[in-house]
Amino acid sequence: MAQKLISIPFKAVDRNKMKAASLIDVPLANVDLAYLIDVSIGTPPQPFTLLLDTGSSSTWVPVSHCGRYCGYPLHTLEPSLSSTFNSTHLPFSVRYGEGFSSGYYAQDTITINDTPVPGVNFAVSDYNDGELTLNGADGILGIGPDRLSMYNNPENKIIPTLVTTMHEKDVINQKVFSVYFQPITTKQPRINGEIVFGGVEAKHVVGDIKIIGQ
Repeated sequence: MAQKLISIPFKAVDRNKMKAASLIDVPLANVDLAYLIDVSIGTPPQPFTLLLDTGSSSTWVPVSHCGRYCGYPLHTLEPSLSSTFNSTHLPFSVRYGEGFSSGYYAQDTITINDTPVPGVNFAVSDYNDGELTLNGADGILGIGPDRLSMYNNPENKIIPTLVTTMHEKDVINQKVFSVYFQPITTKQPRINGEIVFGGVEAKHVVGDIKIIGQ
């Protein structure tokens, strides 16, 4: 079976200026070093730049009406403008090493590199520590183990991550992701790698491949 891959470049940004938690090819940008990824949510799509986090499993974006309680995002979600938005009314809260976010869980289509993924669980935040949304990050894309989400809601439910949902919806045929980094030559924000959902891009591989399970 051929791999279904979605690759997205990411941007690197200086982590010292940000405070947060630790195949579809998606560009990544790194900021000592945090990594930002562009996605869109809803129908029609609303754009967001999210901080990629492998240490948590909850994805969240700020809601449009939260004002000064949502820090400094460049983009906020307007649920009423999306025909595919569905609130689950399940409360959400997460505390990072430095920072906090709360709100409620919802489902909507998340589009990554022109690939729509319907019915993705994420949180709509109406309060977060402003430091979480500095330097271009609107929210967080959590792709850690699903089980971590049970600590982010009062019912201790395990909420599937974007990666799990991509696999369940047959967008990718393996519930894995891989990350490729280029050498860092400057502290300025820059595209310096990509995350690949669904497998590994052979062009980036030298030697054996090791998969770390959830």
